[in-house]
Amino acid sequence: MPLDPMQIVLSVSVLVALGLVWYFGGGGRWRELVAGRFLYGVPWGTLVTVAVVVAFYVLVQGGVSRWHDPLTLPFITWSYFYPTGLLTAGIAHGSPQHLASNMAGTLAFAPIAEYAWSHYPPSSGRSRSRFGDGLLSRPWIRAIVVFPAALLVVAVLTAVLALGPGLGFSGAVFAIAGFAVVNYPITTVVAVVAASTVQTLFDAFSQPVVQATIEAGAPSPPAWAGVGFQAHLLGFLLGAVLGLLLLRRRGRRPSAGRLFVGVVLFGMAQSLWLLVGTGDDIFYLYQGAGVVLVLAVAGVTALAVAGSDRPLPRPLATLGLPRVLSRRQFAIGWLFVLTLGFLVAVAGTILAGQPIVSTVIGLALVAGLLALPAVPPVVPDRLLSSPISRRQTAVACLLVLTVLVALPSIPFNLLVISDDAVPGSGEVDIGGYAVTYEQNATTGQMPVVGPGASANETLETRHSGVIVVNEDREIWTVGTQNYTLEHDGDASVVVGGVGWHETVDVTRTGWDVLGNGTAYGVDLEVGGETTRSFASDPIRATVQIDGNEVALVPADDADEPFEVRVEGDGGGTDATAIPSVDETTTAGDLEFTVEDAGHAVELIAAADDTAVPIAERETEE
Repeated sequence: MPLDPMQIVLSVSVLVALGLVWYFGGGGRWRELVAGRFLYGVPWGTLVTVAVVVAFYVLVQGGVSRWHDPLTLPFITWSYFYPTGLLTAGIAHGSPQHLASNMAGTLAFAPIAEYAWSHYPPSSGRSRSRFGDGLLSRPWIRAIVVFPAALLVVAVLTAVLALGPGLGFSGAVFAIAGFAVVNYPITTVVAVVAASTVQTLFDAFSQPVVQATIEAGAPSPPAWAGVGFQAHLLGFLLGAVLGLLLLRRRGRRPSAGRLFVGVVLFGMAQSLWLLVGTGDDIFYLYQGAGVVLVLAVAGVTALAVAGSDRPLPRPLATLGLPRVLSRRQFAIGWLFVLTLGFLVAVAGTILAGQPIVSTVIGLALVAGLLALPAVPPVVPDRLLSSPISRRQTAVACLLVLTVLVALPSIPFNLLVISDDAVPGSGEVDIGGYAVTYEQNATTGQMPVVGPGASANETLETRHSGVIVVNEDREIWTVGTQNYTLEHDGDASVVVGGVGWHETVDVTRTGWDVLGNGTAYGVDLEVGGETTRSFASDPIRATVQIDGNEVALVPADDADEPFEVRVEGDGGGTDATAIPSVDETTTAGDLEFTVEDAGHAVELIAAADDTAVPIAERETEE
């Protein structure tokens, strides 16, 4: 791909800027700083990880030939019964922007985590023999095998425990950031700015000039509704736990104040506060609760890493009350009350027909947070060698919070495809995929563990648009929403697997009947063959012409034109194909002409001296 002049100028400018930073910023000092941790001063593990993820996008997802529209469907976590998706979702991406965003975060945060890990065993520094005492003592193994493998394992883990279908390396990026901020809080906050800088440089290089016009886009959910907030929070907590383990093994304890500030600033800047709920095409962003959650996570993390080792006080003693209950009895009673309240709230949600997923997640998080202080006292004494300290309590709270964030995903990922999963009868079959268009189709995925048939009917969701089904891969999804297709007029859906892909082109044509709805048809084209997948019901005009009622009828075959149907006042019916522009046809007592009025192509019905526009050809908005 040839570079345009602006890309060349940008590349030279970046190189000059880096040279100035190296010269004025004391390049030798930075080199000495990283040389004690990195082989030849290079974060090889970070580079290997980025190379693996980019190579997967280019080679496996077909990015080399479809850079802006890669294959994604077979690499998503559709169900626990589809292992391919579980293994690949963490490293697959949906677009170049998606890939660039996650790689920018990786390049910003992973070197900090790799620096904390170090290519050299901590007890030896660079003086250790190249062949050391084992594989983990060899710098090259630690650099290009162990560290990248750990990041890829975390990517798989966050994908497996993500709530619902997931795609992308972002869960691993947040885990890397959680690991980094625990070890080097302020440096990680600076890396947030670095990640934004890398993203901006990529955008400027890939598209030096952006041209836009004033136009209304297709209806779509808010951008924050599509963010995998649960996977991000889970990744951050996993990274923080792993960072805590490394600190304890190395005998380090960062400043609690710095750590608290670092986690708060990172969480606010990277939208760790996103808590999203949905219901009936309405999206809820719980910003207040999200900010409280970030502050709570920051406090628990800071205490777990750098908290006091003093024993916990007895709950009643802190209130100046006589000892009536032991700490353990007090905790068990509190956990019982919380469990009972949680079960009652879930039952009430199901009976009321409220959105079950978001409600249960919210209830579980609230109950879990309230239960955290009661967890350490119920741990058996034989498992503890000394009284429970404040720091141990915070560690337990951090672990329990991580489990609470991960657990809700399990029942909602135990999904299978029902026997009648493909709606309608206008599907096209490609390599095990069925692609069709349908309105108000009931989802074809069923939970293995559910509340029962009657509750399932209450909780079932309906979807409209281009629907893609693959029973072998447990896929049932909407490839293109109906409102997007209505706005754009056409779309494409890429299906396939490792080593192959096929594109299904989708086209919607229709007529907007004035004063009423739209009569339309949806066609699917694969390999040069076109199938009429969906035809709407006839739409009747609200006006009568000389006692005649007029309706527009989409054809059931893609090769046949729309019809205009006339029903006379005597009950007789006649129909004719809608003519081309500037042509006239007759049905019953009416003449129909199609005219290009400039702003729209109109279908005009005429009788004697009366001419009435009854419909406009649907156009892309």
